[in-house]
Amino acid sequence: MVKKILSIVLWVVTAAAIVILCSFARENYLKAPVKSINLIPESDSGFVRRSELRDEIGGFCSHKSIGTVNMVAIQRHLDNNPWIESNAAYIDLNGTLNVNFKEYEPSFRVFGKNGRSVYVTHQGIVIPSNRRYIPYVLIASGNFDLQNDSTAYQLNDTLPSDQNLLSALHWYKAIEDNPFISNCIGQLYCNGKNEFELTVKGIEARVIVGDTCDAADKLNRLAIFMKQKAGRHETQAMKNINLNYKNQIVCTKR
Repeated sequence: MVKKILSIVLWVVTAAAIVILCSFARENYLKAPVKSINLIPESDSGFVRRSELRDEIGGFCSHKSIGTVNMVAIQRHLDNNPWIESNAAYIDLNGTLNVNFKEYEPSFRVFGKNGRSVYVTHQGIVIPSNRRYIPYVLIASGNFDLQNDSTAYQLNDTLPSDQNLLSALHWYKAIEDNPFISNCIGQLYCNGKNEFELTVKGIEARVIVGDTCDAADKLNRLAIFMKQKAGRHETQAMKNINLNYKNQIVCTKR
């Protein structure tokens, strides 16, 4: 019986000692300074400068102990960066602030009628342009009403100002799905009637594709036309190539 009591007492004392040691260790950990900042990009598009991001985050933890670092503020700061899609930040046991982040991958760039420009991702996220980084992507221009070019936002099919951007995204995906055409298209253009035109390499004529209805079929007809006619003298005399008519390609001369 005495041995049993002693065993229980020993376990209780041991457990209490462990709790006390953990408390001291935790207290020492929280009082220790942040030793370094480790940026871990999941993608590297080029919009975010690592040196600048490190300096920005450093402002939240410089000369501070681990326990006083405002992780919520750091998270909010990362969330407000218009070029960062997702992020996570934590301080490990070595005192290193680790920041995981993923940049948006732009699909095409849009130049609006007001002189502003934005990028649009495959998921329909509009992100600001950046003078320090210009990715090589498809260009769209013309009748685009860009209301916001400083923050990231999701395209909304109920907003009138987003309709042409949504159409441009639809055309981008249709072009991307057609390997032959994707190598031939130089630019998307939205005219004053909100109809789309394509700049096609090797063809001087305006290629009119109109709205997004039957986009894949229009591009397939264009591909057939280009394989048969591109490079021939007769195409140089064409002013317009219109794919708006079902199962037809209507050409007009200059």
